[in-house]
Amino acid sequence: MKPTLLIVDDNEMMRTFLSFYLGDFFEAHEFNSAEDARDWLGDGNKPDLILADLHMPGLSGLEFLHLLKSRPAWNPIPVIMVSGEENTDEKIKCLEAGAADYIVKPFNPKELELRINKLLNLKISQ
Repeated sequence: MKPTLLIVDDNEMMRTFLSFYLGDFFEAHEFNSAEDARDWLGDGNKPDLILADLHMPGLSGLEFLHLLKSRPAWNPIPVIMVSGEENTDEKIKCLEAGAADYIVKPFNPKELELRINKLLNLKISQ
């Protein structure tokens, strides 16, 4: 059985790319808003890892992260924040809020793969 990956990004191309690239190793679930992802989690779904965009309309990635870390059932799920924002202050805010990692777009897919491997002790490879 494949580990479950939750992808939350308002950019359809990014969601599609991540699902395609990581789809051999994960059962990927994609949402274009943090609100939809929150509802999916609220239905009792529990992914092994979450990739969340920092800047989204509505509930931002940072607000979503705060929500995840405030709930005992969701707190242990590692979250990698994905953003076009290279601002160190934004990275620090996310890491202080409980993000397991932060990666800047555009990124090398191999780098993301290695970061996921490290977090989940998996050996995925393209």
